[in-house]
Amino acid sequence: MTESNPQIWRIIDVLKWSKDYLRDKRVESPQIEAEWILREVLDLSRIEIYLRHERPLSADELARIKNLLLKRAAGQPLQYVLGNAEFMGLKFKVTPDVLIPRPETELLVENALNLCKTQSWTAPRILDIGTGSGCIAIALANRLPGSRVTALDVSPGALAIARGNAAQIAVDKQIDFVQLDILKTTDTLPAAFDIIISNPPYVSGDWFLNLPKLVKDHEPEIALNPGPDGLLFYRRIAELAPRLGKPGGFVIVEIGGDHQAAGVTELFSGNKFRSVEVFKDYAGLSRIVMAELAC
Repeated sequence: MTESNPQIWRIIDVLKWSKDYLRDKRVESPQIEAEWILREVLDLSRIEIYLRHERPLSADELARIKNLLLKRAAGQPLQYVLGNAEFMGLKFKVTPDVLIPRPETELLVENALNLCKTQSWTAPRILDIGTGSGCIAIALANRLPGSRVTALDVSPGALAIARGNAAQIAVDKQIDFVQLDILKTTDTLPAAFDIIISNPPYVSGDWFLNLPKLVKDHEPEIALNPGPDGLLFYRRIAELAPRLGKPGGFVIVEIGGDHQAAGVTELFSGNKFRSVEVFKDYAGLSRIVMAELAC
């Protein structure tokens, strides 16, 4: 596919060429990723790509598609190539400074939203630890207009992305973004949060070493790997929660699967917590732990 080629390239032609190109480069889902690249450049939905499949592409559109294909073929994750990712129906800017939001993490938000309904909280105060792109904090603020969210991250680069996403989605007035390493201090944080929520680094040891290259070589290690102790951040959150959360408030954390469920559950089973639940993800793996703070 070249701009100098006199052939008229229609959407259907470019889609087939792109799919074949990505397949030859051993991309796992070439059809889906080719569709996403065309959707991004042409600003069309998936169904519109097929409804308008005879539409010819301009030289500029062809050049932009080619550029994105080359980046993806070079091994960059599709979301970094596109510069955005979807989460809870919202579009978030993502760069290598932040983790790519994943469908499993939507379960954190869904559990928090369900909790607000059952507790009849219309204006909850929420603490998001390790906000990254801001996807959790922003999705909650978007669904809970009366909420107030404090979003922490140790990375200034991640916070810059998160602030931009909050402004783009028009929830920046609801969220306070704070650069903070919770392993060192939390003295500047307010207390009395209804919900403490986190998708912390939890992929340690062999679990990290065996991650797919697409993840391990491109996404920020600081957001994935806590070091030798895979439960490091859960220990710290369990220690901080009784001071930062309201009596009767809740802690909701994402975990790495069944191998972490017992260890994390035990951390939140002391006398400062009243109950602990584990929730499965779409694959049937332990993914969310929710603990209620004692009154």
